[in-house]
Amino acid sequence: MTDYEMIRRQLEVRLAPLHSLKIEPERVPQAAVTLILHSEAGSAQFLLIKRAERPGDHWSGHLALPGGRVDPMRDADLVATAVRETREEIGIDLLNGGRFIGQLPLIKPNNPRLPEIEITPFVVVAPSSFSIQLSAEVDSTLWVSLGRLKREGRSSEYRIYLGTAINRWPAYPSEAGPIWGITERILTSFLNLLDW
Repeated sequence: MTDYEMIRRQLEVRLAPLHSLKIEPERVPQAAVTLILHSEAGSAQFLLIKRAERPGDHWSGHLALPGGRVDPMRDADLVATAVRETREEIGIDLLNGGRFIGQLPLIKPNNPRLPEIEITPFVVVAPSSFSIQLSAEVDSTLWVSLGRLKREGRSSEYRIYLGTAINRWPAYPSEAGPIWGITERILTSFLNLLDW
């Protein structure tokens, strides 16, 4: 059995089923992101995006999962948000051969300087055939090996220098730089479901 098949089987029974998908703009701003799984020669991988550098974007230049904010006028529920945002950002149509297999716990920013938002992470199997087309919001994409991520763990860190002080956050290493912040927290929750 390949590691991709093993991971798929574990996720089928360990991920929370899709629930609490209702859009509630009067309660809290909401967003949805997708952890897209893909097999490369039997090896399980997931897709990261590097956000484009944009003034006013709190997550400008960060490594992230595809997704974004709810549009109550266009989205029937949070799955619709995830599908729309993924298609708009990277051109993958998750309704054309993709499969939602569950969701991870809701997550919110820990930093009080960031906008209030509630993020629902979905785990999705990529369509068997797709092409990536980047929007202006995305600088690049990167497929990351789940096995490597699990083996190396949070062995990196992200640093911000504020005068003489250094703020540090745990991070997963990647070829495109450290994976930190909300994306690190989502990946940690995801990796905790998997046995190697």
